[in-house]
Amino acid sequence: MKELKFYEGNIVPEDGTIFVFGSNPEGRHGAGSAAVARKFFGAIYGQGEGLQGNAYALPTTELRYEMRDKYSRYSMSREQIIENIKRMYACAKQNPDKKFKVAYRNQPDEVTLCGYAGRDLMSMFKEACDGNYPNNIYFSEEWVKSVLL
Repeated sequence: MKELKFYEGNIVPEDGTIFVFGSNPEGRHGAGSAAVARKFFGAIYGQGEGLQGNAYALPTTELRYEMRDKYSRYSMSREQIIENIKRMYACAKQNPDKKFKVAYRNQPDEVTLCGYAGRDLMSMFKEACDGNYPNNIYFSEEWVKSVLL
């Protein structure tokens, strides 16, 4: 496995940077990194997945109650999230001149809004590419140094 690239501190708007944030299929970018993406990176309210402005909406949370797994704390399955990450990686490969910076910074056992802990999410990012990350994917320094990759 090649060495992972990482960024330090907060992701800031700059030429060539794509802010990758956790989204929902409805594109209601109202909280957390989704709100940051909308306010500073051009994420489009109502667009739940894909490249938009200098942001990439990565669906990880299902808002519609009828679509959730009522027997689980997770709002979207691991398999669904992995497929969504694969599409994000494909987009990154199609845009090699851009740095796709993944906005997750939670600690290994810290749970995000989608119900998964940092270690769970990172394993999904790894599984989506068999550890062969696209060259222009950057994770937070916190993830690279504290989460088992």
